[in-house]
Amino acid sequence: STKFVVGLIMIVASAVCSVAAVRQTSRANRGVLIPLMKNPPSRSARGTVLLVATALLVIWGGNLADDALGPWVFAILIVILVVPHFVMRALHNRRVTAAQA
Repeated sequence: STKFVVGLIMIVASAVCSVAAVRQTSRANRGVLIPLMKNPPSRSARGTVLLVATALLVIWGGNLADDALGPWVFAILIVILVVPHFVMRALHNRRVTAAQA
């Protein structure tokens, strides 16, 4: 259905925004380790806007796609919000540690 397709497009857009938001955070904290479970030392306005867009798109898209995806929609949404956060921060911290060595 059209509702499902629009929801899926919004979920994909939220995943793109999520990765872009973490990249902005990484750029705003060049040369500084970013804690995995705490707020970063510095945030950019663009990164904050992308985080808000991620949340809005993932919630709205998840609601539209819920009928077709059922209970899996919750797992998909968590993955979109959490995985980029941890993976990109871990990669950033690895680069910073390697540069400092």
